[in-house]
Amino acid sequence: MPRGKRKWFQPLNEALPGVLARLGLKDKIKPYQVVVDWRTIAGEAIAQHASAVAVDGKVLVVVVDSPAWMTQLLFLKEKLLEKIAERIGAGIIEDVRFVLKREPFST
Repeated sequence: MPRGKRKWFQPLNEALPGVLARLGLKDKIKPYQVVVDWRTIAGEAIAQHASAVAVDGKVLVVVVDSPAWMTQLLFLKEKLLEKIAERIGAGIIEDVRFVLKREPFST
């Protein structure tokens, strides 16, 4: 049994940032933080109709549930990009591509 009170275990959410930094991966995964934080960035109302699903280079891909919401989000694109830059840093995500959610095929 070890002497003293050593902290042998650390929650993953506390340990991961340090591990990624030591491996030189922290900046490489930064764009993907937008997908994780989408609900906070976009707000609850938008997040109910649009989901950030991927990052393609410097482009965030967002699936939207209707053409009306896609049109609305096209008007809000610049504001969303500003919020993204505030959250993860400028120049990491430079564009947002909205794609319409496809309904499952039924016979």
